[in-house]
Amino acid sequence: MAEFVRHRIPFAGRRAATAPATCAQRHIWNLMQGQLPDAAFYDVAYWVPLPGHGTPENLLDVFAELLGRHESLRTGFYRDEDGSLVQEVVDSGQFEAEVWSLPADGDPDSVLQAWERRMRHTAFDPAQAPLIRFMVTVVDGAPVLAAFCVSHLAVDLTSVRLLADEVARLFDARAADRSLPPAVPSRQPVEQAQLESSPRGRALQARARAYWCRQLESAPATLFPPRNGSVGGAVGLAAPVRYSAGISSRAVALAVPVVARRWRVSTSVVLLTVVAQLLGRRAGLPSCTLRLLTANRSDPELRGTIANLHTEVPVTIDLAGDRVEDVARRALAACTAAYANGLYDPDDVEGLIASAQESGMPVDLSYCFNDVREEHTLPEASGGGTTVSGAELRAAMADTVVGPDEFEEGETFFIVIDDETPGEIRMVLNADHRALTPSEVHGFLYDIERSLVEYAEGAEPEPAVGGAGRGAPQSA
Repeated sequence: MAEFVRHRIPFAGRRAATAPATCAQRHIWNLMQGQLPDAAFYDVAYWVPLPGHGTPENLLDVFAELLGRHESLRTGFYRDEDGSLVQEVVDSGQFEAEVWSLPADGDPDSVLQAWERRMRHTAFDPAQAPLIRFMVTVVDGAPVLAAFCVSHLAVDLTSVRLLADEVARLFDARAADRSLPPAVPSRQPVEQAQLESSPRGRALQARARAYWCRQLESAPATLFPPRNGSVGGAVGLAAPVRYSAGISSRAVALAVPVVARRWRVSTSVVLLTVVAQLLGRRAGLPSCTLRLLTANRSDPELRGTIANLHTEVPVTIDLAGDRVEDVARRALAACTAAYANGLYDPDDVEGLIASAQESGMPVDLSYCFNDVREEHTLPEASGGGTTVSGAELRAAMADTVVGPDEFEEGETFFIVIDDETPGEIRMVLNADHRALTPSEVHGFLYDIERSLVEYAEGAEPEPAVGGAGRGAPQSA
């Protein structure tokens, strides 16, 4: 039987500091305010497998070390008298950690899942640092798993992955009674706020503002016109507001590198191009505007930063022309420009969007593309996965199944792509039911796979019919 003890562990950092919130912190704060009262929607849970040696106390020491090293983990947020968002770094305090003990035949996965569900409904008070909680699962006396739940105000996806790697390295050293590896030198959020208010930072934000203005002028009014008042395409029938489905595909994993090499673009641009094409064809439009999620880490001083640096930038893909390779290369150029404008004032941008809407300019940026794979570049020419036959692709497609997923978002269309399972690419699509019915969500995912396979075979895919045939919902 699983039993747990909840600990309150002291931590200490090198300094306390107060500064204006960064652009990225304000961006997430604004999103969280729109999600209230479910503020835990923007909390992130992540886990790290452990080799089954060492002690729980070793891990508790590691967690305290993380809080000492990374100021974002011991930062709270509040609005000052002027209404401006402030980040406040504390130099000491306590954090919460649960240590779960299981017998040799215990199931650590079930403990993790129950803890994640509980954390999902346990919001942080943003003013009370630290905005992170930890959990350790111990089987037969040895830690086998560490997990943490942290507010998106404190971290982004890159930070979560960096933290997981650091937990593993620090724990190995502590369990072996070695000196802890040093922290990677990196810019802290307080210094990021200082840079943003400097002449260089203001210049970057002015450039990004001009970019947003151009995007607002060119973005299509909508990619999903209203269906004559119907919801989900069926008048008078009750339907869920949103629906998510996922596809895990060996065929996509095989096809994407082949297509990327042929088009001479990154694998991420291949996926973006196909998604944009399908959306554009569905809407009957010559272009498609999506929001890209960017980590904003091109500056070397930010490569190892544990903080929320995440923002979202619009990109408009020109779909004109007969050659899809040309569309993909234009998409690459457009993405490069978008990522170069990732540092912007979120409140100013909200004002630009509101002004555009008030002036009658059609604005709809509720379509998001998020490729969370760690590696987007191509393998070496001699590497595996660059040559594949049509028979292999079709055989891989036979294993593909689309099924419902628990992923939640608040946009009209939000697609996430990962490769956590070796040899597969998984795509999860969450859509407003008034834009895509559940059947159409399934069909859209199958259409991505079909298009990629046909491009890998050297064919031009036929226009998608949307929601019919293979697109019908199935059990995962």
